[in-house]
Amino acid sequence: MAFVLEQSPTFTHPIIIRELRDGGKYRTHQFEAIYRRLPQSRMEEVQLQYQAMKAAAVRDQPLESIPTREIAAEILQGWEGITNPDGTPVEFSESYKAQLLEVATVADVLVETFFDAHAKAKAKN
Repeated sequence: MAFVLEQSPTFTHPIIIRELRDGGKYRTHQFEAIYRRLPQSRMEEVQLQYQAMKAAAVRDQPLESIPTREIAAEILQGWEGITNPDGTPVEFSESYKAQLLEVATVADVLVETFFDAHAKAKAKN
């Protein structure tokens, strides 16, 4: 199959969130993230920023900022499968995105899944 130079601006990928419950138990949630495709130059910048943050955390060094939410905000362009408690769909908006990224572990999972998806695509080439 020929490579098409012009790519779609987004791609979807399943996200699995494990919510910590009482007694050390977890509840698993899933939704589809709609990710923004980054140009290679920006992808390299974001990866370096994220890797530097993880390396500093391993060495127990203080961080000026933790970019996970900022990276997640940049790459998350939408979703499918997020609902209100009554089961009605939550339509994507910047305010709902900000609320979602404040939920513990969600920004981390979004960023890690984004990089893992690209690493798997690269490995298959």
